[in-house]
Amino acid sequence: MYVLGIPVKNEICVPSSEAEKFAKVFVNNGKIEKIEYVDNRDDLVGTVHFFITPKEEYVFDFLEMGAEPLMTPVPEMSINDIVEAFLFRELYSYGSV
Repeated sequence: MYVLGIPVKNEICVPSSEAEKFAKVFVNNGKIEKIEYVDNRDDLVGTVHFFITPKEEYVFDFLEMGAEPLMTPVPEMSINDIVEAFLFRELYSYGSV
């Protein structure tokens, strides 16, 4: 199982500074098992395997806790689109951009 952290506004991935809430998406065997929402970005640190954003932002706190930061290939993606892109390895590593 993987846990993805995603800043969201209207169920679309946005930069953390614009997020209304933060989704913890539990992906198991290629499917979304459940989604939990937290109000604060800091609540994701240490609890997710990947932190996904539409553009680069400060992510060292996630790196220090062992989470890999990833970026979406297009600016506006839904949670379902992000999970699909994650499963097909279509998200970008921060170092590859």
